[in-house]
Amino acid sequence: MNKVRFFLNQWACRVAGLPVLGLLVLLLASCEEPSDVGSELVVDTTTGTLFVDTLTVRTSTVLVDSVVTSTSSYLLLGQYQDNRLGTITARSYLRLGLGGTTFEPDVSAVYDSVVLLLPTDTYRYGDTTKVQHLAVHRLREPLRPNTKYYAFNTVGYNATPLVTQAFRARPNLTTLRVPLPASLGRELLTAGISRQLSSDDALEARLPGFCLSPGATDNAAILRFLATSTSATLRLYYHLPTATDEALSRDFTIADGSRHFYQLQADRSSTLLSSLTASRQAIASTRTAAEAYIQGGLGLQTKIEVPYLLDLNNLGGTWVLNSAQLQLETVQGTEKGAFAPATLVLQLADRGNHSGSYLTDLNGATLTAAYSYAYSSRTNLEQGSYSFSLTPYYEAALKREVANEGLLLSSTSPDTPERAILGGTANVTNPIKLRVYLTRVQ
Repeated sequence: MNKVRFFLNQWACRVAGLPVLGLLVLLLASCEEPSDVGSELVVDTTTGTLFVDTLTVRTSTVLVDSVVTSTSSYLLLGQYQDNRLGTITARSYLRLGLGGTTFEPDVSAVYDSVVLLLPTDTYRYGDTTKVQHLAVHRLREPLRPNTKYYAFNTVGYNATPLVTQAFRARPNLTTLRVPLPASLGRELLTAGISRQLSSDDALEARLPGFCLSPGATDNAAILRFLATSTSATLRLYYHLPTATDEALSRDFTIADGSRHFYQLQADRSSTLLSSLTASRQAIASTRTAAEAYIQGGLGLQTKIEVPYLLDLNNLGGTWVLNSAQLQLETVQGTEKGAFAPATLVLQLADRGNHSGSYLTDLNGATLTAAYSYAYSSRTNLEQGSYSFSLTPYYEAALKREVANEGLLLSSTSPDTPERAILGGTANVTNPIKLRVYLTRVQ
């Protein structure tokens, strides 16, 4: 295949403020090769196909609105210190319920013990080998009914915990068992004997609920509890004097309490994102070490803009867009599969960084990109990456059917803290690339 290669120096090719692509039509009319070596264009003079991988792609990190967590089936707990994104802290808030039956033990019932049982699933984020802590605090106020709680919300709780327990979030941990003070167990048993626990509201009036909090200096893992499991319960053990060898118990479950949410906080004060504080605010990757960030539960998304895209319409003649492929790589040294979102998704954005419609494929399905960790053809090193085929979108943008105001890239798991550290255009090792193929038809 007969190819003519044109090498452009991006600094030298700016005349009177015009971008590189504004001069492509002049370069395509000449077969002289500029003396300065820069970005590469490839033209197939037989078929008239043009390959462009030098389009300027701007990236920035955008802080978006928090997600609703009161509708989740999970509770999150833990603290993890990310060297790029700061300290991530997860707390949970819950109410207990009676399950539709009153608690009326025999008046002679004798207290034995009380324990909080928190079943987990396999989700872990962080270092599961380190010792971490669970502090159980008594709420000072109840969770409001018919209220949406977001990841940024909090509810007042007693500063001094009822108990603090150390543990490791190892994969074989299926239930965290937390013994609670005898004073709480005796309080509940006495209230039951006095016929004061006849409804969920009566229980809430006595015990509004708990806050589950990590240790202040923990740097370990965030794990997930199954809030809607019937095994997630406060279990009160007691017996009757006439049957000391027969253990009796009563469960007050989180599922029956039917109100819970978790809180996710990020302390970014010592990071390159320290000034990112307002919703829909953006920080360009030129200010964050040529990196852009995505972190679902903490509201970080990456905005992608191609400001000179429409200059392709100045090439002269009629061109058809054959393909537009967006390749994103995670920055080397951060490609830990356990931390990267499994898939990413794209939405239309406006100049104010508001989210619009999701991009779809030709079948109308939401367009996603799966995380891949494989050998890179560019570096021959194992590398994390995401790849999108964006031909329909950029075709519509070139026809001005959609505004060329950028795209917002986010995790498809917006309620968990997995993060992607993506290279921007100026990133030396892992630059973002948009590869465009056009064919001249006239």
